[in-house]
Amino acid sequence: MKKIFKAIAVLMAGALLLSSCTDKFLTETKRDSASTDYLDTPEGLYSMSQSLYGMLQDYYSRATWNYIETGTDEMTAGSDTQGEAWNSYDARISSSATSGLFDVYYQWIGRANVIIDREKILENSSLKNETLGIAYFTRAYCYLFLVIQFGDIPLLTKPVSSPEREYSRQSRKQVYEVIISDLEKAVTMLPDNAKLATSNHYTKYSAAHYLAKAHLWRASEINADWNADYVTKDLEDCITYAQMVIDAHDLVSDYNDLFNNFTKYDESITETNTEIVVAMGNTGYDTAAKIFPGDYYQMYIPWYEAFTLMKRDIPGGRPYQRMKPTPRYCYYIYDLENDSRIWKSIRMTFAVNNCKTNAGNSASMLNLGDGSTVKAGDYFDSDEGKYLSTMWIINREDYGQKYYRDQVITKYNDRPKKAYDIIDYNTGKYIPAIAALLVYDKPASEGGSNTPIGTCLVPKQDERLYCSINKFIDGASPTFANGSWRDVVNARSAEDYFFKAEALIRQGNIDQGLAALQPLRERAQFKAGEARDSYVDGGKAYFDNVFRKDQKGLDANCSYYPYNSYYYSLGGWDDASYRAAKNATASVLPLVTMDSYPKEDQKVMTELGYTSDFDKAMCFLLNEKSREMYGELLRWMDLARTKTLEKRLYYNDTSFSKEMKDVAGQTQDLNGVTYSSSYGGSFNPQKHYVRPIPQTFLDNITKNGIPLTKEEKNAMQNPGY
Repeated sequence: MKKIFKAIAVLMAGALLLSSCTDKFLTETKRDSASTDYLDTPEGLYSMSQSLYGMLQDYYSRATWNYIETGTDEMTAGSDTQGEAWNSYDARISSSATSGLFDVYYQWIGRANVIIDREKILENSSLKNETLGIAYFTRAYCYLFLVIQFGDIPLLTKPVSSPEREYSRQSRKQVYEVIISDLEKAVTMLPDNAKLATSNHYTKYSAAHYLAKAHLWRASEINADWNADYVTKDLEDCITYAQMVIDAHDLVSDYNDLFNNFTKYDESITETNTEIVVAMGNTGYDTAAKIFPGDYYQMYIPWYEAFTLMKRDIPGGRPYQRMKPTPRYCYYIYDLENDSRIWKSIRMTFAVNNCKTNAGNSASMLNLGDGSTVKAGDYFDSDEGKYLSTMWIINREDYGQKYYRDQVITKYNDRPKKAYDIIDYNTGKYIPAIAALLVYDKPASEGGSNTPIGTCLVPKQDERLYCSINKFIDGASPTFANGSWRDVVNARSAEDYFFKAEALIRQGNIDQGLAALQPLRERAQFKAGEARDSYVDGGKAYFDNVFRKDQKGLDANCSYYPYNSYYYSLGGWDDASYRAAKNATASVLPLVTMDSYPKEDQKVMTELGYTSDFDKAMCFLLNEKSREMYGELLRWMDLARTKTLEKRLYYNDTSFSKEMKDVAGQTQDLNGVTYSSSYGGSFNPQKHYVRPIPQTFLDNITKNGIPLTKEEKNAMQNPGY
């Protein structure tokens, strides 16, 4: 069971003096305020420091993905509308929409300030270093997030002991000085034990990771109007602290071990691997009240229950559809043949789970490709992940594998005319439905043009049909409705390779910086003997789910399928000897230099107009970070601080244009319906590189004891809001 961090509760203990059998009255002691005497002891401050770990849970329970992932080149809004405004940068991102994390982070800063202000109480205590280290780390973590999101912000370094309403905003320069100073203290105070990071502890290396990040962020383009005196030293320090983390936290050998080889809570390698630098440990699984909020866990999941012969279940999760990968970027930046990360990061196959026990919305009779007609429940005799139901294939032109319009589904819960005409080589059963990134016209031999004419992954119509990021799926949960108990990884050492590489590139050592990423690319290669079509995600934990005996209805059965669509996307799926030979051979991702970039990166560089050595190197680095860390809630912050967001929104139609196009460049879907967006076209680089200061803050502060005027509020607000 994970350690549960609890906030301090200072309890009142009233003395009750009972009368004897005499004339004496009951004596009462009046207490109308809680005592904080416990905080005048080292033990009390240590206990309070443990409560600060709750800050990480707030990070994931307040729609944070809207701040840090939606509206980027990686992610666009799904059919759920909660993130639509953030994705399209329209007027709904107002000063009333950003108060959640702004308010709560100042509460955590306030708690940290209480501990730091009482340092003398800890002077001779063995608890001193850890207590203060946690407080300094928490304050710096909160301020780093706030300055990245809001720019100039109020800076509080002393506890507030009485009502205070006079606040101003301090410059980013001042805020970064506090952040870096706090993290430097935390590095010297927190435990020098990297293994503690997997058990709800901050360590020296946790602080070093965010120190590298803070130095790199301060040296980035977003701060170019004031950071000239810091850049040289910042880049040196970034490399130093990133290397410190790299040396202490080895990369895992299998990319699947980071997220997908999840088996059970507290013991899975996904929760104990060496790459974890900071993690939010969950509170255990003995009561439903302790289940982690489900929005974060389920935000990428599509409406898979509408696929053929399927229903909602635990291995698939609850389809919130908050966000989906942008198809013009996601499916074009990977080397599909040699980079295993796309096949280990994205779920492209689903299993029949609604056929044998309950036909649901599925047809009871199936017309197979050999001309026969069978009962669905007889043909697919299991709903436990045995048979392939729906499969996505990439269908990129440069790999030559083409699927045509009459072979794929083109809309929600659709079956094409020639359904069931391809046999799954793993089971010998016909595949009920295939969806494709690109859809082609008929081949020339049949009177067609043999060219791409559209996509199943349409921008708006039927947008519930998409492939999902699979890194957070939880098949061990008792119910899909309540979310996940899995630990959440806040930071892993792979990102420190990017910190180091970028700092080297910024120093002018471009080839050295590109080479620094080679360990990640080598890890991404398929190993000799690794089946390239094997697939695993956290849904597999369903088979050992301790709650499985109680599951029924929507919770029962299994949509997890243990194979991906590698060969269907690349060719050779119908040749067993070819597949065997391919699986026996290791793949190769070549060393990248400034004179030799992969074709996928050259395509992006051309589309975005990058020509200088620095811009091309940074373009590659940002692409590579997507390949390594797609959907890990980092993207907006990287693009904002490098000021590349405006260019990279080229890949997210609803962020830069109301005239939407699919990956084939078409403005209409395959049925002639024009793609449309009610919003979009609103990103403004003069405005949207920071978020609006919350209205609640502006309404509640005063100047000389008087509420701010409209003009004063406008002066306190970020430009354009």
